[in-house]
Amino acid sequence: MQNLSQDHATSPSIAMKHSVKKKKYLLASSVALALMASFSSQAADFNADSYITGDWGGKRAELAEKGVNIRLGHFSQTAYNIEGGQSSEVAYADQFFVGGYFDLEKLVSWPGAELKIEVTNRNGELINNKANMPFLLQSQQIFGRGNVTRLTQFSLTQHLFDDQLSIKVGRIYPSADFFAMSCAFQHLTFCSGGSSNYISSSWYGDPLSALGAQVTYKVGDNLLFKAGAYDANPESTSLNQGLKFGTSGETSGTTAVGEIEYKVQYDNGLDGDYRVGIVRSSLDKDRLVNKAGYPVGLTDDAVMNQDTDNAFYINLEQQVTRNAAGGGLRLFASMIRSDNDVSSVGEVLAIGGFINGPFASRPHDRAGLAIGRNSVSSDLTDAQRLYNANFEGESVTVRDHEYPIELNYNYVITPAIAVMPSLQYVINPYGDEDADNALIVGLQLSLNF
Repeated sequence: MQNLSQDHATSPSIAMKHSVKKKKYLLASSVALALMASFSSQAADFNADSYITGDWGGKRAELAEKGVNIRLGHFSQTAYNIEGGQSSEVAYADQFFVGGYFDLEKLVSWPGAELKIEVTNRNGELINNKANMPFLLQSQQIFGRGNVTRLTQFSLTQHLFDDQLSIKVGRIYPSADFFAMSCAFQHLTFCSGGSSNYISSSWYGDPLSALGAQVTYKVGDNLLFKAGAYDANPESTSLNQGLKFGTSGETSGTTAVGEIEYKVQYDNGLDGDYRVGIVRSSLDKDRLVNKAGYPVGLTDDAVMNQDTDNAFYINLEQQVTRNAAGGGLRLFASMIRSDNDVSSVGEVLAIGGFINGPFASRPHDRAGLAIGRNSVSSDLTDAQRLYNANFEGESVTVRDHEYPIELNYNYVITPAIAVMPSLQYVINPYGDEDADNALIVGLQLSLNF
């Protein structure tokens, strides 16, 4: 069951004593992958300026020509709460990333096959925890799932029938293929890699992954049908999972996802992407409301168990203008409707847009504005009201909606380095109408090695 006071994150204090050891392992993994991989798909497309470490004396472009690619990155987010919380604090969280991508057709003459390996390491603190300022969805989307190194992907993909059909198997995560939207913001509400975890508590988005399979069938250039099935074993969230390929533990289930994706491409370059999906998990979960109709834990009444939960989502993106730099205004809207019986966050709505190349003199920069509404499970809200009506001297806070707003500007220093300052304003934090609104200053740094 999802925690109402924070996102899917594991406490940052857990496993801190292993941080140095994990970073050393990550560095060793990076060096090993660097010997055999590169990030670009073809030497002709390789641009050494896009990487802090350049072309490694020509080796990167040479390996890319052979179908062996790498991605090395560091991503950090800092937050300071000007208003809201018990005290003003500064919190820093980051992620190291190593990815190896192998075109097996070029490497071993295996037509239409590719291998992907991704390892992530997360560290740091969350401002919502540090300042005792709970939100329904957190203000630093890079924080979560514990300070630990994880195997995020180890997959084999086979493309068939001129790429009309593709099949992926291995250690994978659903947000790579489903509910994918641009992540141009620091707040979790506006980034699909994190907000998608609220589709279901059994949806293990990156940096987590699970054993599974995913199939994409192209009806045409514009219409795709997708289906996926993933192991819903809650042990996947454990800090002990780390770099294991399989998942231990006796509790298990299956999370199944189906999606229809429609792409549009107009002659003037105004493309769009529209997705509708449904999700069903067979993992047993306790309901949020007990048999007497009160929030679980407030009375001794029995708690009911539910053997499935269902959800659906909508994700829309549309380019609406094009400028001389090739950028322009792109609008998006998304909705997640999870199972209100078992999911403490029952709905996540987001709408906004961003402009690539906002100024002629800054063709690679980006400016963004987004507004969201995150809602507590309607079943839980009704149960809180019922409890207050029947227990006048023991009332609890009735939680409903919170409204995050973010304004940011992504300043591209070089193609390999970008800095994004942001302002977040959150109305009714944690869905509490009596809570002080919060104002947070953020700073995001992206490094591509």
